[in-house]
Amino acid sequence: MKSLPILRFFLRLPLMAFRMAGLFRIINRARRGFKRALRKEGLPEDVIEVLVEGLVPDVEWKKFLRRKT
Repeated sequence: MKSLPILRFFLRLPLMAFRMAGLFRIINRARRGFKRALRKEGLPEDVIEVLVEGLVPDVEWKKFLRRKT
């Protein structure tokens, strides 16, 4: 019976992976939409890049996920 929690974890692993992928997809879609709206307003490309960088924080995911607690 001790293997039951491990089995549940491995059954939930694909669900967690798809949820993370969904979050990344939503973030990227928002970034593209924001860029598109700024271009439509006629802002220069360098200003758009600075504004987009400020909108979405740049997180180093590899470091974040592998940190030791």
